[in-house]
Amino acid sequence: MRERIDQFMRSTPVEMTVLFLIILSIALIILEAVFPKGFCIGYDIRKASEILTAIFIVELSLRFCGSVSKKAFFREYWLDIIAVLPIARVFRILRLLRLFRLFRAGKIFNRRIRRFSNVLFEWITEYMFIVLLSLILVLAGALAISSVEGKLNVDFSTFEKSFWWSVFSLMAGEPITGVPNTTGGRIVSAVVVFGGMTIFALLTGVFSAFMVKRMRLNMKGNPMELEELRDHIIICGWNRSGHLVIEEFQSEATQKNKPIVIIAELDEEPHLNWSIVKPEMIYFLSADYTQISALKRCSVEKASIAILLADKSKERTDQDRDARTVLAAMIIEKMNNSIFTCVELLNRDNETHLKMAGVEDVIVTNEYAGTIIASASRNKGGIVPMINEILTSKFGNQFYKSAITEKWIGKKSYEIFQWLKKEHNAILVSIERDSSGSQETIVNPAPDLILEKGDELILIATGPIELTKMAKASK
Repeated sequence: MRERIDQFMRSTPVEMTVLFLIILSIALIILEAVFPKGFCIGYDIRKASEILTAIFIVELSLRFCGSVSKKAFFREYWLDIIAVLPIARVFRILRLLRLFRLFRAGKIFNRRIRRFSNVLFEWITEYMFIVLLSLILVLAGALAISSVEGKLNVDFSTFEKSFWWSVFSLMAGEPITGVPNTTGGRIVSAVVVFGGMTIFALLTGVFSAFMVKRMRLNMKGNPMELEELRDHIIICGWNRSGHLVIEEFQSEATQKNKPIVIIAELDEEPHLNWSIVKPEMIYFLSADYTQISALKRCSVEKASIAILLADKSKERTDQDRDARTVLAAMIIEKMNNSIFTCVELLNRDNETHLKMAGVEDVIVTNEYAGTIIASASRNKGGIVPMINEILTSKFGNQFYKSAITEKWIGKKSYEIFQWLKKEHNAILVSIERDSSGSQETIVNPAPDLILEKGDELILIATGPIELTKMAKASK
């Protein structure tokens, strides 16, 4: 149940709805300041604000129920929690805390803007933090000075005057037009002026690499997001095939909503094709994937798939790359023995260590390339187009794996073969069987081969096929 709640709250429709409600709540705060209690519309605005607050309470409650780490939840949402507490509605000044929801809105927006353009993403990431901070300071300054000075000082009698005072004071670095008469007003004035100086310093420092990197990290995911992941995919290391692996997962209907964590020793997140890849499902961690602490940060204990690529993020020999891959695979299997691990090696001599550690699949890229070239040359064409279609999930037929049900146990392989071809235009390629504690793959099984409990079928089809439905239909 907790997993379903967490998956629902992280879905794109929910996050976009939260983004809209945050913007709406900020607009209501401004309108509430423009129309005081004496106006009839002010009553409707406050009622709408109360309804939004109730929605945010429900939203935070659901996130709390779906979170794995309660400590991480409070660390992430403590400002939102204070903003919806009854005390925040009793003391008018505390309502300004709702403005900090703009940071959350910025994070949601920032993760999705990447699908439009990598260049656009670079610019928006660097300036988003400054824009949001400026907007929050202007609105907070206007609302605060209006609350403490509005009834005592004609220079702040309306929200419009307070707003422009806040804007010009922030830009000039000193109080402009109106002069506060109360202690509270002077404190607000000092905060706005200091905020303007801070923003100017940030805007200047954004041109240095350090400030750019810091702000980019602020607007991207945080440790809590990684801690909350479950049933996700981890990609350790990076090379040219990394983006193809991600695109294949994102093209597969059953896998496209699974979060993918890239952990590699790269200075910045690898560039992906955001027109194909869903940016909200991609997480990047710049770290050494052979370190247990780095794997824990990626929640490897709750991951379902681990892919270890022959890492080329650093200059190393092939022997060192394979050694790091074997070490990482053994650590991952030790930390999560139920995870499915697929490893890319440069030398098959290292495969024995991986099989002993429990790694399911080992791929030696260079060997496959050589055998495909030889097979294509031997058959004089036709092999490569077929492989291109079968191995990609973007179009045509693909490989699918299905476990047989009790209804099929004891039947002959040709019965399923005929049914698959007739009803789904699918082909039975092989049967995977647990034989004496080791996996045996029976390619092109004999027609009279009897299916056994635990067998899994490898099919070529245009989509996943549920054998349970097949069994019922074959009665």
